[in-house]
Amino acid sequence: MSGWVTLEGVNGVGKSHLGRLASAALGVVCVPLVELPDSAPAGLPGQVVAALYAGGDRFLRTGHPATETLLLAALQVHRYESLPPVGAGRTVLEDRGPTSVAVYQAAVLAESKASTDGWALQQALEIERTIQAWRPVPTTTVLLTDDPAVCLARFEDRTGLPASADECALMARAGRIYHLLAADRPEQYLVLDRRTVGEADAVECIVEACRRAAAGEGAAS
Repeated sequence: MSGWVTLEGVNGVGKSHLGRLASAALGVVCVPLVELPDSAPAGLPGQVVAALYAGGDRFLRTGHPATETLLLAALQVHRYESLPPVGAGRTVLEDRGPTSVAVYQAAVLAESKASTDGWALQQALEIERTIQAWRPVPTTTVLLTDDPAVCLARFEDRTGLPASADECALMARAGRIYHLLAADRPEQYLVLDRRTVGEADAVECIVEACRRAAAGEGAAS
């Protein structure tokens, strides 16, 4: 039996860093997947992401959110279908899965329409359902949270550019949608608040989530 764990959260929360540490701790039983924007440029995902980024928007916004949503959703399905079989006792550890597409594209749509978070949540659920028609739901979704100001500082430090007002609004909206989704599906989500969970403990929680997933168990209570 194999499992699938996704790491989720707003930009700058530390997903990729903690994921690398967890993957190293798990060793060969872990199959790590980078987030889509970090895909190899020669492959289909890298080419699609490059086309979306051609306009320079860090959130891959081209002014056509419906088209962007369909492309990113298709890439999530392509990722699943392209992965070689994962043997029993191993776990895929995915940096940003279908929920990222659902959350951020719902946030983009909501910001463009000045709609409520409740409306955005319904859009996110619908996008998730579309993707889930083609690839299974992850065994566990680990949602990392932190002080928004700390996340923003990390994001700006990593990119070397200050975030614009609309980028800040988008990230704030995404953070709220993540929390709404986690509250809607507590059995699916493991929420780790980095304000109260240190780095070593967060890594251990992710490692344990992967081990539980490989054993066919869901999110830890």
